[in-house]
Amino acid sequence: MDPFINMSAQFPNGAVPNPRFVLLDYFFPGFSMFTSALHTYLGIDLNFYIPLLVAIFGLNFVWSYFSTSAWAWIDEYLMSSFRVRTDDEIYNMLMLWISRQKFSQNSRRFLVNTDLYSRSSYIWGGSNDDSDDEDGDEEISVDILGPKQTLHYTPSFGSHLFWYKGWPLFFERHQNQQQINFQSASEREELSISCFGRNPRLLKELLLEARQMYLKKDERKTLIYRSSSGSAYGGEPYWQRSMSRPNRPFSTVILSEKMKQDLIDDAADYLNPATRRWYANRGIPYRRGYLLYGPPGTGKSSLSLALAGYFRMKIYIVSLSSINATEEGLTSLFSNLPTRCLVLLEDIDTAGLTHTREEPDATPAPDSNPNSPKPPSTNTGSGGRLSLSGLLNILDGVASQEGRLLIMTTNHIDKLDKALIRPGRVDMIVPFSLADKTMTESIFRAIYAPFESEISATELALGSKSGTSTPKRIEPDEEAKERWARQHAEISQRIEVLSVQFSAKIPEHEFSPAEIQGLLLKHKRSPDDALEAADDWVIQTRKDKKEKEVQEAEKRRKEQEEEEKKAKAEEEQKKKESEGNTAKTEGVDQKKSAETKSADDTPKEPQSTGEGEVKAETPEVAKDEKKNTASDSEYERV
Repeated sequence: MDPFINMSAQFPNGAVPNPRFVLLDYFFPGFSMFTSALHTYLGIDLNFYIPLLVAIFGLNFVWSYFSTSAWAWIDEYLMSSFRVRTDDEIYNMLMLWISRQKFSQNSRRFLVNTDLYSRSSYIWGGSNDDSDDEDGDEEISVDILGPKQTLHYTPSFGSHLFWYKGWPLFFERHQNQQQINFQSASEREELSISCFGRNPRLLKELLLEARQMYLKKDERKTLIYRSSSGSAYGGEPYWQRSMSRPNRPFSTVILSEKMKQDLIDDAADYLNPATRRWYANRGIPYRRGYLLYGPPGTGKSSLSLALAGYFRMKIYIVSLSSINATEEGLTSLFSNLPTRCLVLLEDIDTAGLTHTREEPDATPAPDSNPNSPKPPSTNTGSGGRLSLSGLLNILDGVASQEGRLLIMTTNHIDKLDKALIRPGRVDMIVPFSLADKTMTESIFRAIYAPFESEISATELALGSKSGTSTPKRIEPDEEAKERWARQHAEISQRIEVLSVQFSAKIPEHEFSPAEIQGLLLKHKRSPDDALEAADDWVIQTRKDKKEKEVQEAEKRRKEQEEEEKKAKAEEEQKKKESEGNTAKTEGVDQKKSAETKSADDTPKEPQSTGEGEVKAETPEVAKDEKKNTASDSEYERV
């Protein structure tokens, strides 16, 4: 049917739309009625406007096509750019720099975060331990609800224009096309910065500035990395930044001054670049190892932290007791270590690698029950649990990493294999012991020694006394500094006297430095109260230790009794099984004997074979013999 006839039928008054609108009416039903209504009631003729709209849309399409093509050509041949993904630490550096820029603060489309850093599960996750203020210093708050978290503003997804050193740059934040299912939306992103010109010098200066800002933030901190497994579906382990700690002064480590100085001198000589060349010229592996041993709470981990902070090194902590501590995993971790770092193996005696090479000929006692479960072996091969030989090859094998300081800590040095602590693997052994008189005095002085930052500079400058209103802060003058020096000397002298009195109340070689420090921290603002509480503390601590020893002895006794009961039950079970097997065997033998006896008692028809041999006769044989006998008788008669 002709559409024009239908339209004439729909509009009997003759107001038929223009035929050029037929195609539009075909794609947009009701368009002709709409145009007719506009023409009838409003006097608007779309014959004039539609060509103009078509021309506008056409020009817009042409402009969009040519502008996109032209910008793609400019971006390809006339601009320089770089991209950053979340699985690298440069993402953290660039995001910190972006958050400090003016265009990021003034952007109308922005993202707000309390943590700028990547939470990617690959490499640099877990670095949200730092809260930075506007100047890059860690913000400290005394709010009872917890530390304040700084809000960081960064541009949202899309392209943003900003100026850097007088040049226009484009910052773009967009989704990563290669998305991974188990990553969050905030991690599936990429950052890019572009600038006009084919020389990327400006971009490299920007990256260098961002890196310096990031490193300055951690200038007075010790970065701690821990080994972590791969992705949620398995993978190679990697180093994950876990936290950053303020550098610990060596003066706070409770150890003899001679031992501390020897350790510092040895590490400084090893880290000297000339020493590396000396090692290389003589073909000696460039490695250094220390063993710290002693009772718990004596300061082994504190010394490791202080040594790393003193030489501005990162700490890489490896847990050998982890379920992921395999030979292949540790080999991968050690191969990714930087050339200047400190590797810490804590409590190496608890990793199950003790005395696995000193008793190669030891054979287990024979087990009467072959079906009993065998204990797991600690000396497994490659790909399974870590073995002692595998650990030794990782530490100083042919393919081992060089240029790192290795520190091993243990509470029981006698449990370690001699091959693990031989010279070459362990170059210096540092013993730690329970607190003696000198160590107790050092701990007391370290807790109560006066620091200038703890005394109000305002009081020193104006001479205000405690309890008065705080005056306006000004810089202390020379008189205030002299007054501080005299006050410091008086307080230090008094603390020295109290430390001697305190050490006299604490028995030597009975308590660890951590235990003594715990007592002093309870009275950290009153040395007199700590001195007064020392006697009661000694009595109570001894009582608690004795009760703990009794509880542990009782626990060991119960465990031993349970083991004995279990062993006895197993022995009885084996005895019953053995008796059952014996009775079953005897029954079988008796049955066989009875069958044999019944077979012997069965009557048989014997047959003489000339010399007493008997054999059974058959009817055919008897008949033949009878015939032969008759023949013989007849022959005799003849």
